[in-house]
Amino acid sequence: MALDPSLLLFVPADRPERFGKALASGASGAILDLEDAVAPDRKAYARDQVRAFADAHGDLTGVAVRVNPPQTPDGHADLEMLAATRRVGAIVVPKVGAVSDCARVAELAGDLPQIVIIESARGLARCEAIAEAAHVFALAFGPYDLAAELGGSSDADVMDVHRARVLVAARAAERWAIDGPSREYGDPAIPARDAERAARMGYDGKLLIHPAQLAPVRAAFTPSAGEIAYARRVVEAAARSNPAVLDGTMIDPPIEAAAHRILRRAGAL
Repeated sequence: MALDPSLLLFVPADRPERFGKALASGASGAILDLEDAVAPDRKAYARDQVRAFADAHGDLTGVAVRVNPPQTPDGHADLEMLAATRRVGAIVVPKVGAVSDCARVAELAGDLPQIVIIESARGLARCEAIAEAAHVFALAFGPYDLAAELGGSSDADVMDVHRARVLVAARAAERWAIDGPSREYGDPAIPARDAERAARMGYDGKLLIHPAQLAPVRAAFTPSAGEIAYARRVVEAAARSNPAVLDGTMIDPPIEAAAHRILRRAGAL
């Protein structure tokens, strides 16, 4: 069974007492974060904690590890550690700017599925090619680093044009599309608002930085009972005849594909 990347919760990799809690939180999986969440002088310690957890934990399907940028010494050490450790569900690769970055990850860590974060101008300019790269199974949008590099705001009205491009690249390559995390977690209305926007655009899920974000984000990506019922009727009608008609509406391939996506969300979330 493959990792479901729809609701992945970040946890600092130097806080091993939180690993099990993250996996038991109700998220679809946990990202043990070796990058932004860990201070430079604790990187080696964090790698040791990830290695020890992987060696001791039973099922690692729901475990992803965010490495440092693969072109850096810490990133190289992270990937070598993962290559020598029991297989985790995925590698989360930050600052991906070219297909060669994905190839470097595969060269050092093997064929682990890659969730690549598009969070730079270079990565955005090449996101279509990156999405097609071997071992990539999801694109994640990173608005904050991208906004800092572009010199603009990370507000939705500024970032949505770039968010849409990453979504299209993921869909064209038949990859998952995951929205970046909301910074706020004290007010559940804010991650709920952000998740609803991403869901309306067509994203498959959203990264989480705090357990308090889980409930509002899950709700935003969970189809309503009415949407699920209609999607089932669409799929059933398409299975009976081609072309199919339901309630006076022609059921063409895009409508059937949308129905399957709704049912997938209902089952995964």
